[in-house]
Amino acid sequence: MKKRFLTGFTMIELLVVTTIMIILTTIALVSYRNATQNSRNAKRKTDVQTVRQALVLYRSDNGCYPEDSTYLEMVATISEYLSEIPYDPQGSEAEPGYTYTPSGVGSCNTTEATGFSLEATLEPDDTAYTVQNP
Repeated sequence: MKKRFLTGFTMIELLVVTTIMIILTTIALVSYRNATQNSRNAKRKTDVQTVRQALVLYRSDNGCYPEDSTYLEMVATISEYLSEIPYDPQGSEAEPGYTYTPSGVGSCNTTEATGFSLEATLEPDDTAYTVQNP
């Protein structure tokens, strides 16, 4: 009489492998989410620095910073100093996601706009990244 050996996996082996796959998938998804957030935050910081540089160039040519009250108005004013208008990675042309606040507002001929503040909101905890001049 021959003994027959059953081949295949036991239920325990299948549960262990499935659990390991679920854990590895969860780790990968969390890492991907963090990487995409970090990427968007890096773009926001770069955008703010690019706009800051364009504003400094604008001031060197015009003697003051733009008096515009919103980010969209300001980038329209300095558009010749930008190769493209920066928007938040999750924003749009209508809602750019950045804010611009001039300080010492007045016309370039009278009271000069002597400074500005640019702000972007970083993920995941809505931390403000602010650049001010001066």
